[in-house]
Amino acid sequence: MQKFLISDGSDLLSDAAAWRGGYISRLEKKYGCELRFSHIDEVAARALSRREGDYCTVTGSAAARALAYAMRRLARGVKVLVAGLGNSSFVSDAFGADAVNALRRLDRNGAFLTVLPEVRSVTGVDSADVIASLAGAVKPDLVIAADALATTDWRKIGACYQLTTAGIRPGSGTGAGGKCIDGDYIGTRVLAVGVPLICAVDTTEGQRSVIPYDAESVVGECANTIAAAIFAAYS
Repeated sequence: MQKFLISDGSDLLSDAAAWRGGYISRLEKKYGCELRFSHIDEVAARALSRREGDYCTVTGSAAARALAYAMRRLARGVKVLVAGLGNSSFVSDAFGADAVNALRRLDRNGAFLTVLPEVRSVTGVDSADVIASLAGAVKPDLVIAADALATTDWRKIGACYQLTTAGIRPGSGTGAGGKCIDGDYIGTRVLAVGVPLICAVDTTEGQRSVIPYDAESVVGECANTIAAAIFAAYS
């Protein structure tokens, strides 16, 4: 599980709105959804403690078509490897695995390469190393990494989707971040996709993680949406 943008700052680029030096943001409306495309250059990345790259936040119901449009805008690919990140033993962190399994059901002709690297605490191997090794062998021209995200705003749980070309660091949302899955480490283009599915809440006893009571339903719906978007964008 990842707190998006691979840093300890607020999610959904909320603090980037105050920076204008190398931050560009544009709002579009497509297929009944709002799409916020953002670009952070090297200067803005240093100022905001963010990673340089392109980002998109998609908000709205029935988001698969809008997500497919955003994916094609951010990254093109013909031979696509889709990696489902996270610990599939936990409902709230099974989003990546569920998304890959949903894509496998759609992909009857085997157009996509898929992998479920699990988490280091289960396999003893960092997810980034699993993906980098596989990518080196099968030579995809795009890797899509799907993972659950953490947020501090419960209203965003299952209500928006985030995409970025800047990479993703699995586990950073719970303070156990591994290696960054990005183009430099994997050796090919990476598009990270995710949805907030856990809320970090401050209590008198410290920060606690909260998931929705219907987490299994929410995770399943979001996973199906992402799978449909990937299939529509790249098949």
